[in-house]
Amino acid sequence: MRIPLNVLNATLLAVGFGSLASPVVAETRYYDPSNVGGNTTGYELYKTIGCPGRQLLDPPCKEDALPAAVAKPAPAATTKEQCMASAKPGECYVLIVKEPVYRTESVKKLVKEASERVEIVPPVFKAEKVRVTSEEVQEVVPAVYETVKERIVVKPATTRLEYVPAVFEDVEERVMVKPASKKAIEVPAVYEDVTEKKLVRAAYTTWKPGTATSIQRVNEKGEIFCLVEVPAEYQTVTNRVLKTPATTRYEEVPAEYGTVKRTVLKTPETTRSVEVPAEYAERDVAKMVKPATTVTKVVPVDYEREVMTQVQPATEKRVAVPAEYETVDQQVLVSPGKQYCTQVLCDVNATEAKITEIQKALQTAGFYSGPIDGNLGADTMAAVAAFQTAKGLASDGYLTVETVTALGISPQ
Repeated sequence: MRIPLNVLNATLLAVGFGSLASPVVAETRYYDPSNVGGNTTGYELYKTIGCPGRQLLDPPCKEDALPAAVAKPAPAATTKEQCMASAKPGECYVLIVKEPVYRTESVKKLVKEASERVEIVPPVFKAEKVRVTSEEVQEVVPAVYETVKERIVVKPATTRLEYVPAVFEDVEERVMVKPASKKAIEVPAVYEDVTEKKLVRAAYTTWKPGTATSIQRVNEKGEIFCLVEVPAEYQTVTNRVLKTPATTRYEEVPAEYGTVKRTVLKTPETTRSVEVPAEYAERDVAKMVKPATTVTKVVPVDYEREVMTQVQPATEKRVAVPAEYETVDQQVLVSPGKQYCTQVLCDVNATEAKITEIQKALQTAGFYSGPIDGNLGADTMAAVAAFQTAKGLASDGYLTVETVTALGISPQ
């Protein structure tokens, strides 16, 4: 289906875009490939829907084609469980949580859109005097009644209920006094003592927390955890085991019977209905022979009265209502929050010799001037932070494996 250009322009003008057809400056472009959002403000409507000559339902032209999607790198581990999934014994990780940063901005917000309201202009009337020479008057003619004798019901026919008592009789019958049963006799269990070597805890690897000091910690949510090996543990125990389980045997106990006398219902109590006839009497009753009616008569009069005549009917008037705005404060995201894991060296997997090697490398690189003592103290961590900033590495307050590798030192 092809839509003529003049029909498209007429449709856009009908829904409120007539201002777009007004003359624009000489620099106005007919088609802008960078106008991805389809903005028509400041542009002629002609050719803004695509390439020159392209209709609405035609395939996209070269300028309209979107750029090829760029493959995104795989996201880094964001939870403690993802770090643990590929960890090896002796490796330590820290879970770093950074909160999002916001700033407050004042924006103008539309509270109520511009609209129109309809006001009703009342009609205009004019009073005119009219001479009245006659009027219609309605008179009521009363109804006509006569007295007649009628037989009426004084007491309607009814029914009366009579009670018929129940009938009982005595009978003898053989009943069970005590039902048949079984008597349980318990046979105790037999036990013996057995000595064996038992595994108390199998060998395993576990996560050991690093030292939570004020030196190597980014915030209260920072947490260092390391994977270590724990050997198996055994214990010799003597257990009393079951040789023959306890059992139960049963003896049959026969049922007991006896003869008893009982009074049983032979005929239940009932009720029967007895008809009571109606009672009648003759009384004088007033009966309407002719109903009341009204008669219209014309009576001569002579006076003047005012009659309101409509000069102009009621009309509608449309009044434009401007839009309403208000200034409100809203939070704008400056930097999003994030959570990620990174491999670090800490008191669990870093020896004094390794810290000494790191201090020497920092000293050679010109970032450390303190003592070479193998202690990961405040001076050493300050030098680590300065080195990370200079090399464009993440500076989160930890001695990361990435930093150690950048210093030319093996983290092992």
